[in-house]
Amino acid sequence: MCFTTIPIANVSAATDVPVAKNQYLVVPGGDTIGLHMDTGVYIAGKYQVETRDGKVSPWRKSEVREGDKIIKINNVQVKTNQDLLDALASINSNTVDLVIKRGDMTFRTTFDVAISRSGDKSLGLYIKDKVVGVGTLTFIDPKTNRFAALGHGIFDNKVNDQDVGGNILSSNVESIKKAAPGIPGEKRAMLDKMTIGNITKNKITGIYGNITNRSYTSNRKLLPVAMKNDVKVGKAEILTVIEDDKVEAFDIEIVEVKKQTAKSVKGIKIKVIDRDLLNKTGGIIQGMSGSPIIQNNQLVGAVSHVIVDSPQYGYGIFVEWMLLDCGLSVNY
Repeated sequence: MCFTTIPIANVSAATDVPVAKNQYLVVPGGDTIGLHMDTGVYIAGKYQVETRDGKVSPWRKSEVREGDKIIKINNVQVKTNQDLLDALASINSNTVDLVIKRGDMTFRTTFDVAISRSGDKSLGLYIKDKVVGVGTLTFIDPKTNRFAALGHGIFDNKVNDQDVGGNILSSNVESIKKAAPGIPGEKRAMLDKMTIGNITKNKITGIYGNITNRSYTSNRKLLPVAMKNDVKVGKAEILTVIEDDKVEAFDIEIVEVKKQTAKSVKGIKIKVIDRDLLNKTGGIIQGMSGSPIIQNNQLVGAVSHVIVDSPQYGYGIFVEWMLLDCGLSVNY
């Protein structure tokens, strides 16, 4: 569920494009955003601990794997790495009991507590509690203040945790690493301190949450959305940033439209034909995920993937799937 946030005033400005009866309107994105996603404590890897008696593997009796989420240690709930370290430091036994979540399954397992050469207690685990990255905002719903971004979920060390927290921040593109066949390009961006909104969901189709900054959507035009059956092979545009914070439109072609009855992130195959974008980026690059795809003055999808061996080509997700995962019913 998306959280309720501060209402945004004056966002329902008139659109300049024709709108069919009952057609849903959103604020199109294209902005480069920074993502600070709080995931809870998950296992990023395992290692042997150097003790005074040699190397030991505290996890040897357990069945934990990379990507598992640690929920509790000795019945103490942990939400951050520091929570886990503090709880471990207070334990006065040679073993600990962990509650682990793996997908929809939750189970208990036992770890030995190793004492490193420096005298610190260790479980022999590399742990992480957040994911930081750069992506692109896809749309904002002016009625609910909900946003959608990325066009795919965040996968880090096999983690795709749907119940997450964190923030999206404003961001400026400082430079571009140009793509070449077989070599991914990327936006090199500086994250601002200005929080735009809160992240509440990490789904296969994207990142979702609520806009909290009133000024972020002021004086921005609305655009109608199109359902997947309305997307056609032919000319289109993407909205994205390649310099500073300026959102620009670049020409693409939709070269294939797949028939889908279930959510998938590769429903639209696209080709970049804009010479300026090709000269600067080489095609689709990392950080463009979520860039809105516009066809016939309607939001039809978002960039989701690049074809690394041929970066002029990439894939997009139908915006219909993102609207559904954002909790919006927009059939017309």
